[in-house]
This record gives sequence, structure tokens and C-alpha cells, in this order.
Amino acid sequence: MIRKLAENVLMMGNQYFNYLMIGKEKAVIIECGVSAGVMSFQQDWQQLPRFPEIKTIVAMHEHFDHVCGIPGLRAMFPGVPIMAHTKAGRVLNKAAVVKGHFQQDEKMSILLQNWGIIKDQPPTPQLNSILIDEYVAEGDIIPVHGVGDLKVMETPGHSPGSLALYLKEEQLMCLSDAGGYQIRNDFIFPIFFQGYEMYLESLERMSTYPTHILFLPHGEIWTGESVHLFYRRALESAEKAFNCIRRLLNEGLAGEEIEQRLYKHYYRDGLTIYTPDNIRLCVKLLVQRTQECL
Repeated sequence: MIRKLAENVLMMGNQYFNYLMIGKEKAVIIECGVSAGVMSFQQDWQQLPRFPEIKTIVAMHEHFDHVCGIPGLRAMFPGVPIMAHTKAGRVLNKAAVVKGHFQQDEKMSILLQNWGIIKDQPPTPQLNSILIDEYVAEGDIIPVHGVGDLKVMETPGHSPGSLALYLKEEQLMCLSDAGGYQIRNDFIFPIFFQGYEMYLESLERMSTYPTHILFLPHGEIWTGESVHLFYRRALESAEKAFNCIRRLLNEGLAGEEIEQRLYKHYYRDGLTIYTPDNIRLCVKLLVQRTQECL
């Protein structure tokens, strides 16, 4: 799936994992996805009329579905540095975390193969760490040859190492998971796993940037006036989940019962590419983060 979003901007991948390439002669790749996502990206790459020189690959945060594609991208582009936040690099240096990441990655590969998204199952990397070559933080710039500069911004709330990137020249915002996961175009799973108030603050801050293209790693890409619609839905989804959890806690429901209700509400459609255990952990975090605010 190759989609031209702007003169110097291409999107590749599949409907579950989007990869962004900015630049023509020399380019930057944004988002690393999973092993199965890289297989789709590689198929699209081979269809390009010419191959730009990839200068940088950016991992937008440390969760498995944003970093397990790094080994596959390294194989495609040897020597190209992987960039991420320092907090992401710290997490990805923990053997137990990385082992769990690739266990989830393998399960997702099996699922996407069964669904016909990929033809063959990619090998599961046997690694104790995922190396980050260069670190970026708030205020840094990633130059894109012949296009402009990507502004780096930290967006805590979803995870400690979450980043957003903004390209003024194209009014392009790369939000990663700071606005939630698109279960459907009109149904967003709020994912304030680090903190609810930080999540809202990051989302509101990013929404102030003039944006013609809103690039998200999963699902629909929003352009023009529809960008404002996404931001409104993302904020409303987080506020609705928080208020729902608060109400149920005030009614005396146990955390486990609230988690089960949230799981039944959200685990459907596009979210089912993740294992039930993964989403059960996600809703548990939502309850915990809500309790911390009360």
C-alpha cells in the first residue's frame, strides 16, 4: 500500500501498520512497527520507481508494536542510524522487556498471516536488547534533505519515551500513539498508560500546530479539516473513559470488574490484532492511572 500524502511524503505498509517516508533523494523513515509490518513495507519499497538514500529511521516510542520492526529495517538499510528518546532506549536495553516484546511480535505475525495481510511469517529475532543509535529530545531537529526540518517534541502520557514530529513545510504532524489507537475511524481506544493529565496535555499541545496531514501509525490518516475531528474525538475518548472509570469506582465496583467492562467495550474490530492478554493489561493501566488522579 503506497499512498502519496504530499510531494515529498509517502506512506507505506498495511492497514494496521503505517510507515512514513519523507524526502526523495535522501529520506527519513518514521515509525518502525512490527516484523510483519516491515514485510509489507518492504513489498512497497520494491515497487518504488527509484530508491532514495535513507538517512535516518525514527522509533517513536518503546512499545513492542513500534520497535519490533527495527531488526527488519536494519537488514534493509544497513548502517542507517535508529533514533529514539533516551527513555525508550533505556527500556529497550532490558532483556526481559525485549523478550516479551518479541513474543508479542511473533503472535502478531501469526495473526496477520492467518488474516492474509502477509504471505509468510517472518523469523522472530532472538535479541536481548534493541539498540538505539542516536537519541533525540524536545527541541531537537531532524533535517530532511531538500524538504525542511522535523521538529522533535516529547509527548508523555502514553509512554515515557513518546515523541511527536512536526514538519512545518508540509504542515505534517506525526503523532504516533499520543492520541490513542483507532479501533475504527469513529472509535478511539484511549491509551493514557503513563498518566491521564500528561496525556491530555500532550494531545492538546499537538492540536495547536497548524496541520494539513496528521500521520498516525495505525489506521486512517487524516487531512485538511478532518484533522480537527480526530483531535476532538481523541480528547473526548480519553475524557469519557476517565469519567466512566471514576463513576464506577465511586459506585464501589472493584478494579477487576471495571477492567472486564472496559475490555468488553474496547476489544473489537482493529484492536483484535493484539492478544487478549495485551489488552487486558492495557485496560488495567487505564484503571490504575485514573485511580492515581482521584
